[in-house]
Amino acid sequence: MDSWLLYILIVIAIGSGWWLGRRERAKSDKSVTPNYYKGLNHLLNEEPDRAVATFMNDLEVNPYTLETHLALGGLLRRRGEIEKAVVVHENILHRANLDKETAEQVKLELARDYLLAGLLDRAEELSTRLSDPGSSVKNDGLKITLEIYEREKEWAQAVEVAKLLANGDETEKYEKAISHYYCEIAEELLASSRNEEARVAVSQAIGHDANNPRASLIHGRVDINEERFDDAIKVLERISYQDPVYVTESLESLAFAYGGSDKSAKIFRDYLMACLDVTPSISIVLTIAASIRDERGDEAVARFVADHLKKNPTIRGLTQLIDLHIDNTHGVAKQNLSILRSFTQALVADKPAYRCNECGFEGKKMHWHCPSCKDWATIKPIFGLEGE
Repeated sequence: MDSWLLYILIVIAIGSGWWLGRRERAKSDKSVTPNYYKGLNHLLNEEPDRAVATFMNDLEVNPYTLETHLALGGLLRRRGEIEKAVVVHENILHRANLDKETAEQVKLELARDYLLAGLLDRAEELSTRLSDPGSSVKNDGLKITLEIYEREKEWAQAVEVAKLLANGDETEKYEKAISHYYCEIAEELLASSRNEEARVAVSQAIGHDANNPRASLIHGRVDINEERFDDAIKVLERISYQDPVYVTESLESLAFAYGGSDKSAKIFRDYLMACLDVTPSISIVLTIAASIRDERGDEAVARFVADHLKKNPTIRGLTQLIDLHIDNTHGVAKQNLSILRSFTQALVADKPAYRCNECGFEGKKMHWHCPSCKDWATIKPIFGLEGE
């Protein structure tokens, strides 16, 4: 009797499972039209354009196909077809009955489309609405808004948005960004000879990142503008322990400040020699060489540069050494040195001087904001045979 009861229960369970499965398939079949499979077939046959057209024109937007439409919009954006991505995401908003959270997610994707398309006003309008406290995508909305302000160079507004993002694991990242926003403000003020306001902006930059070497560079320039040369020296020399690789960026200002102060050239050389022990750099070597030449002449400079090149060979250093010897040679030797100099110049003519440590972007000019990955203070001088 117990065996028969167990058998009946098993049959009922199998039957229930079959009926429920059939019911779900029927539901799915009503929402997934033949055009869905037609679009998939185009994708499998490596016909992406025909697949996109099929999905956009013929596939109904409903809860069962929503993920397909979102994936399609993302695919189009990655392929650089921004206008089509906008059409897909706008189509979802207009044709689908979405709950609040899903609608916000679609609007976020649309804001990203507008941002990539350069439609900054539209992107800002959407992203600021998505940044409201009650939004399910608040942080993502703030990040888009921040990128818009960076592109538009609206640094004061960028500061306010970054402060909202500076929490949790990303606090350090956004505090560093805020410091650079204040540096950007200070640069603009300095260009307009508004030294006191620039000094205030630099102080705010330091308040958010005390080890920001850029803030020290700008601070030094403000002091130089006001002929406070000793203060400028103190501020600029701070870079050697903030981040020694940026000492090279301070050399021109530092040489000017020492020239205007009562400090001796030997004190300047001693500081540079200490920096050279930490960061072997041909720019530092050449700055020391210029100071030595004034006191001891070209022969002493040539010996100093040659000694450095034995330990840290660079093409720029070799070019400088050739220049020091070429004026003191004659005939065939001078011609050969001229040819050698042409070769060394050609070797470094098109070489980048700076590289981003995050994305590998390279350039000949210093950028505090990487044009490629958009990170701050990740670009640094390149060291080695073809660099510093």
